[in-house]
Amino acid sequence: MDKIKFSILLEYLIKNSSYTIKRLAEETNIDRTVLQKYISGTRFPNSYTNIEKIADKLTLPKEQRDSLYNSYKIEKVGYHKYERLQLIKEIIENINYPKEISDYDFNILYTFNQINNFAFNNTDLIALIRFMLYQAKKSKSHKLKAYLPIKNEIYDIICNNLKSTTPLFMEMLIHISTVKSEQLNNIKQFKNLLPIIFLENTQIKYYYDNQAFTQNNTFSYPYLICCDQYSLLINSNLTSGILLENEINDYLSHQFDKIYSQAELFCKNISSPSDIINYYLEDSFIFQDSENNYSFSYEPCIVPALDQELIKKIYPGDSKNKEYVENFLNSDHKHILNHIKKGKNFFFYFTKSGLQSFYDTGKVSEIPNQFLNPFSKTDVIRILNRTINIANSYPTFRFYLIKEEKFNLPNKFSLTFNDIKNINITLGGKNEDSSVNLIILEPTLRNEFYSLIDLITLEECCYDFEYSYEYLKKFIKKHK
Repeated sequence: MDKIKFSILLEYLIKNSSYTIKRLAEETNIDRTVLQKYISGTRFPNSYTNIEKIADKLTLPKEQRDSLYNSYKIEKVGYHKYERLQLIKEIIENINYPKEISDYDFNILYTFNQINNFAFNNTDLIALIRFMLYQAKKSKSHKLKAYLPIKNEIYDIICNNLKSTTPLFMEMLIHISTVKSEQLNNIKQFKNLLPIIFLENTQIKYYYDNQAFTQNNTFSYPYLICCDQYSLLINSNLTSGILLENEINDYLSHQFDKIYSQAELFCKNISSPSDIINYYLEDSFIFQDSENNYSFSYEPCIVPALDQELIKKIYPGDSKNKEYVENFLNSDHKHILNHIKKGKNFFFYFTKSGLQSFYDTGKVSEIPNQFLNPFSKTDVIRILNRTINIANSYPTFRFYLIKEEKFNLPNKFSLTFNDIKNINITLGGKNEDSSVNLIILEPTLRNEFYSLIDLITLEECCYDFEYSYEYLKKFIKKHK
């Protein structure tokens, strides 16, 4: 990533061109004084539009154009924040529900006639890990307790066993740093958790630096794995370990339990209609106090544009849950409209491809598939028309089309958040008819996702409201 100061690079590129500052200012229609301030570093461009004009005039090759753009972005938000934003974007573009493993059977039970209690190399350590998994699977609790770094061979072996159909449950403890310079590592840790974070047989809790309850509860070794009968202590390089049992195992397992019981839940993974409804009932009045609410979805956000007639058509399931779903969506719909009427912001972002998909399928990622009986094409147009009408009535309700070449939102994806609540990610589940909701509870990671707005603005990943509004109107007219 290019860390060169923007003004220095801009000055160098202009000096090494055939243009004078005066001529460049005239031909780009940029005030000469403003251009000189860009070069001297006494003024920084509010947007990249003027810089694109300069790059076009100078006919910069792609490599130089990219370097200029990168140095602008880095200086605009700061190098470390830009790194974090890029990683958040990468996570979103590649997120998906973990598929079942079919190319290897992780249910194979290894036979251990004898096991060495000490591992002095990676091969021996992997053998102990497999022994721990074997013991956990045949134990009464089927439970594995783990405090491990996230990306390594040991973690991968455990994850693959969890993803297969074994009777295995893992309690995982992770550390979240509160040091500003370590925030990128927190995001990397979240990225590496994604293969198992959606699994029902895994619960992840976190703790911060120097929390009081961790001070007198140590494992004596950097990393620890426990099952009912054994504890495995592992060194910081993940190259050696020692297998312990009886009283020492009981002590280490108890130490883990004491920290784990006081640690906070990292996220909630919910997929059944009743669990999703219960979550929202617990988290009611989601828009009550928030000034800004955002939705990023492959398809348009439709809840504000629903009405009671449309809501009654949505849920295809049993009558008991149908009433809950209707009440939940009615409540959510009213909260959003009241929020907008109070002059608070509701902004949503979607794709052109997602708009077409909504028309073709009658489905949106924003509402879990378990709730959604697909809308007819007539109802889709009705919803889109109501969206236009709300935008006409309330200047705090705005929608923006995402430039898919700059930000590739995955199909069946929705991300909603505001400035006071949790991050809610919805994506396709195990099959076409299911969705899973991932609620991120840890505050520092929530804040990083909230900064996504900065990246959208910085990299100009969406069209402005006027363009998006006209595009939607033309789409409605074409499909009426």
